[in-house]
Amino acid sequence: MNSYAIDGAQSTQTSADPQVTNNPNSSTALKNEFLTLMVAQIQNQDPLNPLDGTEYVTQLAQFSQVESLEHLRLGQQNQAILMENLQVLGTTNLIGREVLVDADSVELGTDAVNGKIFLENGVESLTLEVTDENGDVVATIEKGSQSKGEVEFELDPEALGLPPGEYSLNAKTVAGGENGEALTMVAATVNKVHINSATGYMMLELGHGLGAVSIFDIREMA
Repeated sequence: MNSYAIDGAQSTQTSADPQVTNNPNSSTALKNEFLTLMVAQIQNQDPLNPLDGTEYVTQLAQFSQVESLEHLRLGQQNQAILMENLQVLGTTNLIGREVLVDADSVELGTDAVNGKIFLENGVESLTLEVTDENGDVVATIEKGSQSKGEVEFELDPEALGLPPGEYSLNAKTVAGGENGEALTMVAATVNKVHINSATGYMMLELGHGLGAVSIFDIREMA
């Protein structure tokens, strides 16, 4: 698998392996070696007991079939590289845009960070707790009674009195007298796009300490 990195409008690509021409064990190399040996045997054959050419023709046909399959495989490999290039180029417009992804932690600076809480059912009470690196709850955002769906929230470090650092998010709910938790999502800017060499998935490098996230994990795009 080829690896790519895009930061702004920059990309890199590794070339396809030219094994048809450089690999001594390729079908083309073996076919050429076979032809050399065949010509040598024909030139040195006994005129009174000539060689049977049927076997040579059969082997040549087999070599040609293997060679065709090898070229087909390399053609498919080049096509895959082309598709990856097109995929990368098609996602460069994501750089600088804001996306929403699942996250239970966030890195705060001085700017406000937006997010959402997903509720599978309506709740009587919804509270977002912000916990610091020591495990202490340093901020609480009360959202009250909410119906099923998404509930927006904002983390304003200045308003909440939070210094720069990494914080955990925990959305707590109360429904029917039962305590529960809800999924939190955070909005962040796409800083970089690349392809994971192990999985082939398009990955987005996000701000606010969210790191690399698969393009398939995007909830929303601004």
